[in-house]
Amino acid sequence: MAVTEPNRPTGQRPGEASREATIGTTYRDSTPSWPPVPTSAGRPNVVFLVLDDIGFSSLGSYGSEIATPTMDELAARGVQFTNFHATALCSPTRACLLTGRNHHAVGMAYLSHVDDGYPGYRGRVGHDCATLAEMLVAGGYNTMAVGKWHLAPMDQTTAAGPYDQWPLGRGFERYYGFMEALTDHYYPELYHDNHQTTAPRTPEDGYHLTADLVDKSCEFLRDQTSIAPEKPFFLYLAFGATHTPFQAPAEFVERYRGAYDEGWDVIRERRYRRQLETGVIPPGTALPPRNDDVRPWDELTADERRLAARFQEVYAGFLEHTDAQIGRLLSYLDELGRLDDTIVVLLGDNGASQEGGEHGVLNTTHYENGRLPSLAENLARIEEIDGRTTHVNYPLGWAQAANTPLRRYKQNTHAGGIRTSMIMSLPNRMGAGERRSGFQHVTDIVPTVLDLIGIEAPRTYRGVPQRALDGVSMRAVLDDASAATSERTQYFETDGHRAIWRDGWKAVAWHRRGADFDTDRWELYHAAEDFSEAEDLAAAMPGKLRELVDTWWREARRNNVLPLDDRGFAERANANFRPHSPKDRHRFVYLDGVQHIPTAAAPPVAGRSVQISARIVRPDRSADGVLIAHGSVNSGYCLMVEDGRLVYDYNYYGDHKILRSSVPVPLGASEVAVRFIKDTDSSAGTATLLIGGNEAGHLRLDETFEHFVAFQGLDIGGDRLSPVRADADGPFDFSGRLEQVVVDLLDPATGRPYEPRD
Repeated sequence: MAVTEPNRPTGQRPGEASREATIGTTYRDSTPSWPPVPTSAGRPNVVFLVLDDIGFSSLGSYGSEIATPTMDELAARGVQFTNFHATALCSPTRACLLTGRNHHAVGMAYLSHVDDGYPGYRGRVGHDCATLAEMLVAGGYNTMAVGKWHLAPMDQTTAAGPYDQWPLGRGFERYYGFMEALTDHYYPELYHDNHQTTAPRTPEDGYHLTADLVDKSCEFLRDQTSIAPEKPFFLYLAFGATHTPFQAPAEFVERYRGAYDEGWDVIRERRYRRQLETGVIPPGTALPPRNDDVRPWDELTADERRLAARFQEVYAGFLEHTDAQIGRLLSYLDELGRLDDTIVVLLGDNGASQEGGEHGVLNTTHYENGRLPSLAENLARIEEIDGRTTHVNYPLGWAQAANTPLRRYKQNTHAGGIRTSMIMSLPNRMGAGERRSGFQHVTDIVPTVLDLIGIEAPRTYRGVPQRALDGVSMRAVLDDASAATSERTQYFETDGHRAIWRDGWKAVAWHRRGADFDTDRWELYHAAEDFSEAEDLAAAMPGKLRELVDTWWREARRNNVLPLDDRGFAERANANFRPHSPKDRHRFVYLDGVQHIPTAAAPPVAGRSVQISARIVRPDRSADGVLIAHGSVNSGYCLMVEDGRLVYDYNYYGDHKILRSSVPVPLGASEVAVRFIKDTDSSAGTATLLIGGNEAGHLRLDETFEHFVAFQGLDIGGDRLSPVRADADGPFDFSGRLEQVVVDLLDPATGRPYEPRD
């Protein structure tokens, strides 16, 4: 089939002219008419496959030893890009990918958790920037999103909405997946269309999120093909892999036992040599020295090596498992007879993650609270690294290896943060098995797809004038590998890190959080000749550097990059709540049966004094269960009645501090509570249980979460996903009557609830 056909007005069938119905006295002397409907019959399908935190070299076709046969085959039948750039974070890249515009320009400078109160930092995609789904559904496509969304303001992902930034509010007709930055792959926080749902199976029955996402994708494709086979579809499938938490079926992890005992320096060098041999990187590309925060492998102790190797084994198994699931999807498309009529785009959203720190983490909350674990803490739980009781991320050395041969990581605007893998497979096998080395940016994908399928980006959408696309169609370089790329300027900014690429030159500034931006040192690279950014020319060519830095400032002003903001995630998420945010209050009242509350909409209890109370009725002595639970197996808190006693379980990174009441909870109606009074000069404090207003036990907590409790949210009346409480067996729903749970943030001056606001 041809990839393109002439563009037709939206709503008009081929060969059909619009006409009005004629209305007579009866149907016998009347002529019917139907409103025209959009059609794209004959146009190719479109599939986007998005990998998370993958790093430039992690796929086999990009130099890795990890088995990724499906994705390697996709590269063999498609076009592999070796100079493709995204942004340095997930939400911004997804905003660029789905709109064809720059991330600050659409309002997604940072993560969708954060609204700084400035146009570029809204944490949402403006309606003046239609998504590809909105463009295609208006042109007659069926549209489906599966997997990670992370584009809706996270405090708006409750049952109260608003829903205009959920997938169904941005052009997708079907959705199944998770809204957060990450989720547990065995106990995910799932959404189906515009409502929450639960996983179809338990981990004991073999459940894993990645497989579930592919199952649901196949279900959507089966339904669409059965009912409207003449219509093309757009499937956007964004995996949780390989973002933390690394979680993979045991058989995949076992395949890599011992594979990384040689260490990250050997693996990095080996990948670099393979990249040179296979042409992934240009001849003469230098391998830069280690990043300054990575220790040489041969200087690590035996325990450090043993621990670090285990993290990478799990990562490799996680990636191979994902590849196998992509294989199932593509095989099903082939079985349906639709693979050869489908544009497939596979890409990574940013570089490999630095968030595991020196030793790796067994709990992602460590990073958000600025408290990375010690070697001893990790060694004590080494056998849990590939289990279900940890949310792991690997040490910095493996992130550096994943980005071979590039410098730095996710969040940074050096190449290690923004140059990613990207493969495009086309219906007529255009460029099959070839590589393209010219500069491309994630904003180029939307204009390329529109060009290939013959649909124009609308100038207005639903009455809203549209911002012009920032990306450039790649069709010319897909047609001809020797086609010259047009002159191009592309800025980058994430978390205060800045860069500008212009016609083969790049200036980049790494920023230290909290430092004056004027003190940042800009580096200069001739990117067209220096693939790995190994030779800094700033001192030798100050004029060229000044020209590029001036260009960055012009692009920053044009794209709403200013004001620069380098505050960390937790500080920004807690600094300014959006107007009408469900978090912008001091008292939270939850009724029994309320839906799961995502963590971004849950009471911000970290780092402050709080009282949690519940009105309950225990009809008999067996009436036990969870009253409130916030978090997961890794971190959080739970208040429950267990064996007739009131119990507070404070799960501090898997270390459970448990307070049990000195007296039983009475039968009948009562009010129970836990009050935590934080010390004024530290995160420590004292928890007190209250039954009927009377104190029933105290517990000193020497450490508590300073900024962030958990990525998993809050349940009332049960502990229903990854369990917060110790030795959990099932959700432990409260079997009495739970009337309400109230969370009061306490005034630090008085230790009492705040006075009601006017």
